[in-house]
Amino acid sequence: MTSTSRRDDGRTTNDESKAVFGGRSSVARRRSSSRRWSPGSLTGLLWVVGRRLWSHLALMLAIAAGFVVAISLVVSIPVYAEAVGYRVLRDELSHNDSGGIQPPFSFMYRYLGSQHGLTGWDEYAKLDDYMRQRVESILNLPVEQRVRYVGSDRLPLLPSNGAGSPLMWVTLAFASDLDQHIQIVDGRMPQVTKDGPVEVLITEALASKLGFQVGEEYLALGPKDDRAGKSTPVRITGVWRPKNEEDPYWFYTPPSFDETLFMPEESFTTRVVARDPKPIYVALWYFVTDGSGIRSADVPDVSGRIARTKTDVGAVLPGAKLEVSPADALWRHQAVVQRLTLTLTIFSIPILGLIGYFVFLVAGLIVQRQSNEIAVLRSRGTSHIQVLIIYLLEAVLLGIVALGIGLVLGQFAALLMTWTRSFLDLTPRENLPIGLTAQAWQRGVQMLGIVLFASLIPAFGAARYTIISYKNERARAMRRPFWQRAFLDVLLLVPVYYGYQQLKERGTIAVLDTSGVGDPFSNPLLLLVPTLYIFALALITIRLFPLVMAAAAWLFMRLPGVAAVTALRYLARTPRAYTSPLLLLILTLSLATFTASMASTLDHHLVDQIYYDTGGDINLFDLGQGTQDSGPSFQQEGDSTAAKPENAQPKDALQEAKWFFLPVTDYLTIPGVTAATRVTHSKVDVRVSGQSTPAQFVGIDRVTFPDVVYWRADYANESLGAVLNRLADDPASVLVSRDFAAQRGLGVGDKLELTMNDLGDPQKVPVVIAGFLNLFPTVYPDAESGPIIVGNIEYAFEQQGGQYPYDVWLRLQNGTARKAVDNGALELNLKIFDNGYAPEEITAERARPERQGLFGLLSVGFVAAAFLTVLGFLFYAVLSFQRRFVEIGTLRAIGLTVRQLGALLACEQAMIIGAGMLAGTLIGVTASRLFIPFLQVRGGQHPQTPPFVVQIAWNQIAIIYVVFGAILLFAVLIMLVLLRRMKLFQAVKLGETT
Repeated sequence: MTSTSRRDDGRTTNDESKAVFGGRSSVARRRSSSRRWSPGSLTGLLWVVGRRLWSHLALMLAIAAGFVVAISLVVSIPVYAEAVGYRVLRDELSHNDSGGIQPPFSFMYRYLGSQHGLTGWDEYAKLDDYMRQRVESILNLPVEQRVRYVGSDRLPLLPSNGAGSPLMWVTLAFASDLDQHIQIVDGRMPQVTKDGPVEVLITEALASKLGFQVGEEYLALGPKDDRAGKSTPVRITGVWRPKNEEDPYWFYTPPSFDETLFMPEESFTTRVVARDPKPIYVALWYFVTDGSGIRSADVPDVSGRIARTKTDVGAVLPGAKLEVSPADALWRHQAVVQRLTLTLTIFSIPILGLIGYFVFLVAGLIVQRQSNEIAVLRSRGTSHIQVLIIYLLEAVLLGIVALGIGLVLGQFAALLMTWTRSFLDLTPRENLPIGLTAQAWQRGVQMLGIVLFASLIPAFGAARYTIISYKNERARAMRRPFWQRAFLDVLLLVPVYYGYQQLKERGTIAVLDTSGVGDPFSNPLLLLVPTLYIFALALITIRLFPLVMAAAAWLFMRLPGVAAVTALRYLARTPRAYTSPLLLLILTLSLATFTASMASTLDHHLVDQIYYDTGGDINLFDLGQGTQDSGPSFQQEGDSTAAKPENAQPKDALQEAKWFFLPVTDYLTIPGVTAATRVTHSKVDVRVSGQSTPAQFVGIDRVTFPDVVYWRADYANESLGAVLNRLADDPASVLVSRDFAAQRGLGVGDKLELTMNDLGDPQKVPVVIAGFLNLFPTVYPDAESGPIIVGNIEYAFEQQGGQYPYDVWLRLQNGTARKAVDNGALELNLKIFDNGYAPEEITAERARPERQGLFGLLSVGFVAAAFLTVLGFLFYAVLSFQRRFVEIGTLRAIGLTVRQLGALLACEQAMIIGAGMLAGTLIGVTASRLFIPFLQVRGGQHPQTPPFVVQIAWNQIAIIYVVFGAILLFAVLIMLVLLRRMKLFQAVKLGETT
């Protein structure tokens, strides 16, 4: 019978090998192994590669998925860095030195007479020709707006008869395309006149200020050397206002032209220049370009072109300069992109390693399934190089397709990263220029080469076997892998211990700090410590897992049933069969737990830090109204905002009060404000045991305080309600720092004396300790300022003889804009200063490129790693069943039912998945507890306040548990289907040939 080209198990046989190598004998093939293949052999080779790809389509798609994910991840990093780098560059360029708004990528070339004297029209015309004909081609940027502006020196403006003193000083000027950007509110546009007064435009503000009317004539005197001979008569023909003050056209803000008389360019050249050969005081060329296509790699070229124009204008017209350009910002942009790319690349290493291991795992499954075929090919004369070429061609074909898909998905991943607010928290926002760069292409190709090599590693080992050596190797399959025999897993704990000790000595790693206070790259080992810790413990778990299974099998021998015992014995005796998927599962879950917990901790700490600094959603400093100069103010009956001194007579209260304030309840009338409370901060001296110590006194209104404050449980050893209740028993009650109380041996009920001086007169204020605090929002403990003392605000007012300026903390409804609060305070005529707006600060901090990129990368990597692990485990379950086809058939033949076999396989999968999830969770949680505290950012004057609190991302862990629980059920269902479809005679007949 003619041999078939494909067997039942999907493997190619001799016909395919003949097609590849021409059907020659093994001796002939060995003799010509060094020769080139004929075109027919190459055609046959490609045919075999195609057949092999089709025969193992599912596995090939799985390995292609690994290629795609790896390429997408590395491509997304430079694409994201370029996009947010452009956003940073645009925001920087959009603000000029005076804080005004200007279009990004704008250029202003200007000549100023104040530095180089007045110039004539001929000199100006030379530079104008250069600007019209050459500058745009040299810059090579799309120009969206062009403006030319020429103005005279400031000239005195007199009535038309020239008598009297100047009404004002004006500039005669023209600007190109002015008529398209202004609105005539009175009169008409000026026309060119050959004689008589020059027709001009004035601003609406100037007309309102000086009462100028359309039709009035005036005289603009000439320069000092010839006032009369160079004077210009002018007639107002129109009054204008800008159509849109934010139009990119306005190179100066429109109010800057309130003293400018605009005329047509022809009027300027024929009338003004005719009277004065050198009338030009300022000449300006303004270009607004589109720089969205500029990438960091283009910066040297673009900067060089900008520098050339700068040199040229100075040569054409001495004194002309490039005043505004993006040149300096572009170099900073390049540095930001490079630093961000490097940072995110380092953080992507663990995820990329996991993806690479997935590719290695799937490639190993493919090679394992084809190992018998490879051994047959090698025994029939095929060289190991030829075998590797087959696998290389397969991988290259898959890689080319994966590269195209990965480049597209990488851009989409970068877009998702620009939408990231926090870990797995995406909010669509402005569209940034997302596009492939040369660096993205380069990284994509480099990653393709890496994953291609990873996919060929299993083939390197299998290609050296002949049928005899392959059988011998299978007989030695019980031998432990090399890394276990060499105890590499244990040795990995040495750098982990070293790195941990370095972290303890160093204290922190400033992961998100770009100020240079802490450099996370000064010792790269410190960044790899958590990853090495996870990897080492995962390998140790793999070493211990068979021993645990063997012990469990010994215990289950005494229980009824065979499924559990058989499953446990299989797992104990054949660790190599499941090592790869179990290790992949442990690494995925532990890395996911660590990265998710790190992101959650950093995100929570950001909120804690900002709210600790502000106290509530917004912190305002209420200045009140002083009575030093204005005399007493009226106070409503029952108003408690101006407390009386202790021994003052009622009739003297208004005379002695130094400050008056609106009731704090008035803040509740501001739209969006739901609660308000008063808080004072005072520097005091506290006397303890005859010694005086500087301290920080904070006065609060304990009734309204809990409705506003952002309070964390570790700020005190009691709940906030219990702490505030301690201030209710006695107005003189105070809460003091626990550390201070421990140092001085103070306890509840001890009396202290404070010296307070908020109203200019030192006052002795007796207080009694009612409780203790660890921290208090807005107050930072340090040796110079002294301990924290918190008391009743009204008691502080009463003891010092009246109110004094205080902070007002507000709680806002979600989504309340800061502008609404400012407008509401303005309507109440409140005199306030801004001490912080927490939601706005949190939003700004979350938008920082480094932070957004880190969380975006962790989010994308988390999803990618989970997807690949799920995919890999499903393939493992199916291929494990196929590999054990004969074994399962034998068990079925000796009497086990389909239900028992299903229970056996379900037990195996459940134990592998359960062990992987449990070990991965424990390793990830311990890594989080050990290493996340070292990630506290060094920044600000008080970087350790409030302290870091590690947040374990149980929500994300729960999602993984649900996903892998579903995988377990799905895998069991697949195996049950396969069991029911299995034909017993086929399994027994195949025997050792499978």
